[in-house]
Amino acid sequence: MNVVDLARLQFAVTATLHFLFVALTLGLVTVVAVTQTRALCTKDPELRSTRMRRVRFWGGLYVINYALGIISGLTQEFQFGLNWSGLSHVMGNVIGAPLAVETVVAFFLESTFLGMWAFGFGRVSARAHLALIWGVALTAYASTFWIMVVNGFMQKPIGYEMRDGTAVVSDWGAILTNGATWYALLHIAGAVSLLAGLFLAAVSAYHLRRDRDIDFFRPTLLQGSMLAGCGALVSAGTGVVHLVTLKDYQPAKYAVLMGETGAELDRVRAAAQVAYGPGDWTPPAWVGAASVLMLLIGIVMVFMTWIPATAVRGKAQGGSLSHRRFRLRLPLILLPLGFLALICGWLSREVGRQPWMVTGELTVREAVADVSPGGMLASLVAFTLVLGTLAIIDWTLISRYARLGPDAGLLGDTGLFPDPPGGRSLPEGPEGSHPADLHHSY
Repeated sequence: MNVVDLARLQFAVTATLHFLFVALTLGLVTVVAVTQTRALCTKDPELRSTRMRRVRFWGGLYVINYALGIISGLTQEFQFGLNWSGLSHVMGNVIGAPLAVETVVAFFLESTFLGMWAFGFGRVSARAHLALIWGVALTAYASTFWIMVVNGFMQKPIGYEMRDGTAVVSDWGAILTNGATWYALLHIAGAVSLLAGLFLAAVSAYHLRRDRDIDFFRPTLLQGSMLAGCGALVSAGTGVVHLVTLKDYQPAKYAVLMGETGAELDRVRAAAQVAYGPGDWTPPAWVGAASVLMLLIGIVMVFMTWIPATAVRGKAQGGSLSHRRFRLRLPLILLPLGFLALICGWLSREVGRQPWMVTGELTVREAVADVSPGGMLASLVAFTLVLGTLAIIDWTLISRYARLGPDAGLLGDTGLFPDPPGGRSLPEGPEGSHPADLHHSY
């Protein structure tokens, strides 16, 4: 493999793994913010207490994923600086400002709001605490918007002009309203809702199959299943619309994704050679397989994500739900497929742009820094090990915390669980342990 191949592989690994952190983060923060809003609007103290327990449980899972996702994001920044100096030299005037704004939003505002929220239980007013989590959610989506502004420009460069080999912004309005950005944002919004819903349903189903905390997890299984179903519909609908628009500004990518062959593909190749000179300007054929796999998974999600919701409908025998085994195991099967669909979607978008870094303007070969093959290989191995380790740690911590249950996590504290009317004590954990004891042991 040459330097360009190693650089491509490195970007694919770092971007894909980091995107998985981001997708779960975006979905969970929305769930937590909505749940806390419902809790604040609840008049019944006991129901409000229960909903705040849900805020702390799902919020703890969110905090774990966010913390490790931030580290993966730093790794992504390092690989940009090390290996893609050609991109910054030619397109820095266009992509530099959005990336700088994203850094300020993600690493300063979002992290600040999250820290204040995580340590603010019982220390700030309920309304201020709610405002903090919505601040986290809004800055998270603002961060995503600025990243997608850059990515949308790389897919469909508009609002700029070239001066002495360097891009200069001529119309910020065109860049910020780029269709390649907004269609992708809507598609991602559906995808992260799908993933968050599957995650809620999978964790809830795990406990319901064991008849644990039925009253706590029964509503979240229903909510997760419904959220996943709605997310699947939005993602599928926007994905189809987005695919149709590719024909206008990325005809070669559209041809490969649609599986065109023969004379149709030859016409696309001939048009690209007229525009850009001799060479093969079509992306690799295998990216079409990734797109088809994403489509098949999407169809499965549209029809099957609703099924787990039926497991909590009606009156259970003796209050138990464990006998509804298939419907409670289904979310655990669908969740990995959700992650796989995200990976296939990201590959379709990024690899489908090849051999361009910025479509029609800058090739990947021109964007790669002057790095030796040995240096590129070393950074590829290092970044892959770091991100792979982070992914393993993230999923290990999330799995352990999720299995412990609602009163034994990062945000569990005796002062955080208000007693309901009548002075009833807090629910005890395993073997009569108190939630605070479980918190310290964890």
